Amino acid sequence: MKNSIRLFASLAVLSLLPLVASAGQSEDERDEHEGTTTLPVGNYEHRSLLPTGQFITPTAAPGSSIQVLATELRTDGNADASEAVNSALSPDGKTLLVMTSGWNKGNQEPNGTPITFPTLDPITGATVGTTSNDEWVFVFHIGSDGAATKVQQINIPDTYSGLTWAPDGFHFYVSGGDDDRVYVYKFGGRQYVPDTPFILLGHNSNQTAPIPKYDGSLLKGTKAAAASPALVRGAVVAGVAVSRDGRTLVAANFENDSLSIVDTSSRKTTREVHFFMPGDTVAQGEFPYDAVILSDREGAARTAYVTSQRDDQVMVVDIKTGNFSAIAVGAQPNRLLLSRDQSRLYVVNGNNDSISEIDTSSQRVERTLKLSRPGDRYKGLNANSAAISPDGNTLYVTLGTENSVAVVNLRTGELEGRIPTGWYPTSVSVSTNGSTIYVSTFKSNSGPNPGNAAANPTFLTQRSYPLEKAQLNTIPVPSRGKLEELTEQVDKNNGLSNRRDDPKMAFLQNKIHHVIYIIKENKTYDQMLGDLERGNGDPSLNQWPQPISPNHHSLALTFGLLDNFYATAEVSGTGWDWSTYGHSTEYNEKTVPVNYGNGGSGVTSDSEGTNRFIGVGLPEFAKDPSPLTERLLTLIDPTGSSNILPGTKNVDSPEGANDDLDAEKVGGYLWDSALRAHKTVRNYGFYLDQSYYISSGGNPTTADPNVPTYIPISPTPFAAKIPQAIEEQPALLGLTDIYYRGFDQNNADTYLVNEWQRDMAVNGLPNLTLLRLPHDHNGSFGTAIAGLGTAALQISDNDYAIGRVVDIISHSPNWRDTAIFILEDDAQNGSDHVDSHRSFAYVISPYSRRGVTISTNYNTVNVLRTIEDVMGISHLNFRDADAAPMADVFTRKPDYTPYSAIIPGDLCVAPVDPNLVPECQSTTAQITSAAPQLRDSAWWAAKTKGFDFSDADRVDADAFNRILWQGTMGDTVPYPTIRSHQDLRQNRALLIKHWRASKAQSKQTSTTSTGGQ
Repeated sequence: MKNSIRLFASLAVLSLLPLVASAGQSEDERDEHEGTTTLPVGNYEHRSLLPTGQFITPTAAPGSSIQVLATELRTDGNADASEAVNSALSPDGKTLLVMTSGWNKGNQEPNGTPITFPTLDPITGATVGTTSNDEWVFVFHIGSDGAATKVQQINIPDTYSGLTWAPDGFHFYVSGGDDDRVYVYKFGGRQYVPDTPFILLGHNSNQTAPIPKYDGSLLKGTKAAAASPALVRGAVVAGVAVSRDGRTLVAANFENDSLSIVDTSSRKTTREVHFFMPGDTVAQGEFPYDAVILSDREGAARTAYVTSQRDDQVMVVDIKTGNFSAIAVGAQPNRLLLSRDQSRLYVVNGNNDSISEIDTSSQRVERTLKLSRPGDRYKGLNANSAAISPDGNTLYVTLGTENSVAVVNLRTGELEGRIPTGWYPTSVSVSTNGSTIYVSTFKSNSGPNPGNAAANPTFLTQRSYPLEKAQLNTIPVPSRGKLEELTEQVDKNNGLSNRRDDPKMAFLQNKIHHVIYIIKENKTYDQMLGDLERGNGDPSLNQWPQPISPNHHSLALTFGLLDNFYATAEVSGTGWDWSTYGHSTEYNEKTVPVNYGNGGSGVTSDSEGTNRFIGVGLPEFAKDPSPLTERLLTLIDPTGSSNILPGTKNVDSPEGANDDLDAEKVGGYLWDSALRAHKTVRNYGFYLDQSYYISSGGNPTTADPNVPTYIPISPTPFAAKIPQAIEEQPALLGLTDIYYRGFDQNNADTYLVNEWQRDMAVNGLPNLTLLRLPHDHNGSFGTAIAGLGTAALQISDNDYAIGRVVDIISHSPNWRDTAIFILEDDAQNGSDHVDSHRSFAYVISPYSRRGVTISTNYNTVNVLRTIEDVMGISHLNFRDADAAPMADVFTRKPDYTPYSAIIPGDLCVAPVDPNLVPECQSTTAQITSAAPQLRDSAWWAAKTKGFDFSDADRVDADAFNRILWQGTMGDTVPYPTIRSHQDLRQNRALLIKHWRASKAQSKQTSTTSTGGQ
């Protein structure tokens, strides 16, 4: 058996598909690249190809099946549930509960009528009002043959993580997430019904209302909150557990760093144990996630165990006294599991691929069970739940990122194998006879989303998260012999055969010594490049045609058009993880959909270095307090009584982030690997604290007397001596250009490129440049500087910025040994006829294959793998190690012809500040004809009034996409009113007419002087 899971076993048979050569690739340009394909992302006969580059085979195990968590709210299934996060099997084994928690909201009937659900009075259970939030608990009957049949679905407005049965098997408890309550249900004879009063935990105000106020998080009542109320969010309840006698319930308060102990008969909190309070200086018990109860012989609650995701601890709480201690475990622990005799506690560690086994009598970690392949140094499996077989001999562990269940022998501690599952398994339960496992999965392929920004004839959900449907995977436990085959299938699905040196990458290591990595925001392929006459584009979905984005088009046609490229993430909240370290942590996979979905009032988005909106990369106190030296909370409250999250640890950082620069270590972010290899790194805009860009309105280029922490924008910040960047990542401290501003839609990317050019002239071009150019996100229309108050002007600003970077480098001596990689962090902002994740990317260097269309299936992780291989640095985790390098984009025959940026003509005419692009007056500049602005800045500002553009994706995304469509495509195709297939055909004809007009206009592009438009 060991041979089947040895790290490099049977590599010759592990290729996903044979190489399909790209069009125009000559025989002498090909290398053997097993594991690449020209298939688009999608579902095929026995497997699905994901936007991560992995395949899944959820029915590979004999007798297995997979079913969507169908709500039957729409006949087309569009309103079926997404993001299943937990499951619980009843004590008698006859009923399985599956809970969702994420982006389940805002569904509509085909005629546009909102789908709503009753909200309940939490005391009486009476119906009071309605909600469009549709999180679910699905109830399945488990038959004697192991089959799971849905018998009920229960709507719950908000959830987060927690689900457990009472020992009587007639009641169950559901975490209410940011509603700050625990919902209770009982068996009513035929179905489960609400059992009020619900358990109200008392952090949020107005807690007896059907929907409370969301104001109960940790900073409530502090001096910092009084000075800056926006810092206070809602409380969030996560894991819940019940004692064996059913009398005591505990609830982990995720955003309050505490545990509530509840008397289930009175439904009242008897004690709240605070692990951490504002002003404390020892980091412990922060972000408590899951809980279990150890009961005494009579079944009464004796000890509660709670995972602390930030502090890598299990908190041990004495139920009677409230006293607690901490046990150090693996990185970012999540789920907990007690053995049947309660002698062992199993802790699932999401960040370092392990299970900590704790002896509950000694409260010590007695054994660490490793989930990685034997000998594998790479982490990233995202272990996230566990279940024990009835005989106590086997532990099943879901591995989210690998799309599998690990099978561990508890007698020997050895990993026996893996079972393939659906996409991102989140919870596993075992039947009472041990013959079947039930695995809930988070996602499925989303497919195309032509109505995300275009006409939506039947009011279909079109965003990636709600398009990715949750599923229940029923899998008979395989025999040992079959497990060996399934383990090989998991290896094959994940591309293990790619873990070898590539000859073309080895060649390029001696040629490329500088990499510039540019990350932009949120656009799809069709939205930007759908108007190209070659490549797999749909012109009817194109919003930013060539006159508006000439460099996007020209760079694609010059250095290789990648028309089968996918942004692996659904939104920016996970996109910056995927783009900087090749996957997303289990913590972020679970919090981000809730933040974007129903629980955004409580669960914070912690993906870019802030935790609870606090930049933890800087110390709490400094000798010379300033935004550059001391974190925000201390600047607001110098007494320190408001401080939270001591230390510099980021709860969402991957394993190995900011470690010492030991060359033998792996993990962390791309820059960690570069620094370990003694490469030089310079950061422009990555992972900065954007809290300092939030003002009370008015002129963003002047100080704000109402917000003392606001840093004004300067077109020339170095000359003006106005630092712009507040660093958050410890490894990047001192490596960041402090005059380069981060994400701020008020600012111009043109000014950012000016600052990058100035700083590079002083500090030189490093081995790795991190360059953020975010203006294609769009926003802040009423206050945007330099006259960039419309979406098209902001796109043009971003377009000229990337063109200038390539222009500057390709006309410099560095061009001979530089490669520029450009991608979007996600593709959520527009429509695409292939898949909602499809986006565009550029690999620009003298060694790029020019003038070809490259249809090899590549994605964000392939970009990281390629950067690592070209730079000769270590891979970060198993995902980038197992991704194929982008060998098809390169040639061994360099072409040193430089690139000259094209100026979008709309940047050269009013209302744009004539000083923004001085080159508009050049007699030799290439300038497109100015695209007419269908809407002025006043229209854009009015339409987006009240939108929060202070960070990526804090707006109502559906509403924003509709505005973008209306503002760019005009009123000829009203976004929400098309009903019939005939109307859809008419709409498509109008859009193609619009595209043809844009094409005709693009032919007017000047290749000589325009006389300075």
